[in-house]
Amino acid sequence: MKRALLIGIDHYLQVPLTGCEKDAQSVAALLSRNGRDSRSRPKNFDVDTLLSERDGVITRRVLLDAVKSLFKDPAEVALLYFAGHGVFDFATENAVLVAQDGEDMHSGISLAEISALASKAARQIKSIVLILDCCQSGSAAELPATGLSLLSTGLTILTSADRHQEASATKKGGVFTGLLMNALEGAAADVRGQITPAAVYSHIDQSLGAWHQRPIYKANVREFVILREVKPRVDDEILEKLVEWFPNEDHKLSLDPSFEPDVKPGTEDEYPPEVRSRNQMIFEALQICNRSGLVEPVGEKHMYYAAMNSQSCRLTFLGKHYRRVAAERFSS
Repeated sequence: MKRALLIGIDHYLQVPLTGCEKDAQSVAALLSRNGRDSRSRPKNFDVDTLLSERDGVITRRVLLDAVKSLFKDPAEVALLYFAGHGVFDFATENAVLVAQDGEDMHSGISLAEISALASKAARQIKSIVLILDCCQSGSAAELPATGLSLLSTGLTILTSADRHQEASATKKGGVFTGLLMNALEGAAADVRGQITPAAVYSHIDQSLGAWHQRPIYKANVREFVILREVKPRVDDEILEKLVEWFPNEDHKLSLDPSFEPDVKPGTEDEYPPEVRSRNQMIFEALQICNRSGLVEPVGEKHMYYAAMNSQSCRLTFLGKHYRRVAAERFSS
């Protein structure tokens, strides 16, 4: 079971915001369902949202109770997303997710409290993910006055800015959340279509320029956490075949014109129809692997010429990795 709580607060008594509720709803819609074309796993997270306009005044007690409820029962993954005001309280050396009714902009739930709740919940929840789109949120899980990271096992934290920065926003919503949604839609997916927190961070970090806010990523994990799945670039059935086509990682798979549908004049009888049919099916899959950076031609720039000139192809470093994944996960 995977649970997600998404909180968006726009209607603060002081310094109202725009776009936080919309951001929370948009991320909720993405997390609730996978993006694969398969009907077998369309559902992803069980999602609950807490929105300032719809759910009344979100006080500190409401925030705290909602987080406690998220961490209450056993789960594979529990995810907390927050969009709203965040401030760094220099008196306590901790960041605070500001409640809606905080008159001094310091009333809310501190990241130290959330980290403590997450640490306690780690006994029954394998993986906990905190995604915070608010100012000065990068101090999450830091030891006060030191800046040293203090992460419990199974905890992953992704924030929009470090402890000294503001989180930028446009009329459409938070800059960080816009990139987060882009990542969850598939921009951060690996070859198998799986999207992890580390891949999301990498996508966001690379998308922001040198003058932008810097996202923060912290993790102490032993389990492979998948936030969402989309259509894979290479199907598992093809990855499984890499073990057969490449008996070892450095094997070079010999090609010839029978692998290409374009038969050289005068060679029609050199390769029987059943050989051409089988090899062309293999070559079609190899072309998919080539476009995804798993396979490369040897002696030629393109796979077509490697086949037509009876050269070969081999696994790239990335291809070797996925061959190992296939050998471990798919082969018996």
